[in-house]
Amino acid sequence: MTSWAFIKMHGCGNDYLFLDGFSQPVPDDISSFARSVSDRHRSVGSDGVVLMLPPVHPEAVGRMRMFNADGSEGSLCGNALRCFAMWLQQSGRAGTQFLMEMDGRLIDTTILGSDVQQRRANVRIEVGTPKPVSMGTASNAACCSPVHLEGIHVPGLRVTALHVSMGNPHTVFFVDDLEEVPFHELGPQIEKHSAFPDRTNVEFVQVLGLQEARVRVWERGSGETLACGSGACAVVVAGVAAELLNQHQPTTVHMAGGDLQVFMDQNLQVFLEGPAEECCRGTVQWPASSREQD
Repeated sequence: MTSWAFIKMHGCGNDYLFLDGFSQPVPDDISSFARSVSDRHRSVGSDGVVLMLPPVHPEAVGRMRMFNADGSEGSLCGNALRCFAMWLQQSGRAGTQFLMEMDGRLIDTTILGSDVQQRRANVRIEVGTPKPVSMGTASNAACCSPVHLEGIHVPGLRVTALHVSMGNPHTVFFVDDLEEVPFHELGPQIEKHSAFPDRTNVEFVQVLGLQEARVRVWERGSGETLACGSGACAVVVAGVAAELLNQHQPTTVHMAGGDLQVFMDQNLQVFLEGPAEECCRGTVQWPASSREQD
């Protein structure tokens, strides 16, 4: 058995085990490691595992890889990125404005407030522009695409569901009342629907005003999570497209774990702002060899 040092951090309750790849090796089979340690009954428990790694791009100060609780690798995670940003700044590897790297993209980052003693911070990241939608072999140059899912009935649906890509896939349902949605039944059905060969993240949204919405998230590879940063961004992109939210003002997205702020400018650049917090540090045992991840 090998002991692996970790830092557990969360953004609005969306929690991950972070491994410091700057100063130590990381598990060789990171997918198996993520499945093992994310188990909330038999191990530490988390929504997944994050590798904090030295950058590849010369302008970045750090590179992040994220693995969901089922071992699949994610291409974007706004909550984990804010936590990584806090760690980079509080560990002295970055100032208050810098670039991070994930899945080949550079992410402009601003530390709005930082409490080193409490291991907390408020962080804004530039998520970028919505990507052209791709569903199976079909693609759409627009950032949103209407979705009709055979066999799926969502109570109180206000407009046709919209599929959005923030670099990772999201399917957004605007409903009259979140309490009327059979969340745990529909979440996994939609995630694994035949319309999405690579699965999808699922957001159910109750709009409270032109700048406010409540959201429940079923995250691809992790199930229900208390918050999802990229999901909050997708909700605002879809809400603006459906003319339910105002593009010219920040939107407060209420999730079970807390509130996130999403801004979208006239060039469709999306910015995410919210808290990051460290929970604890420790070690976990796992039987694997190790090497630096490429």
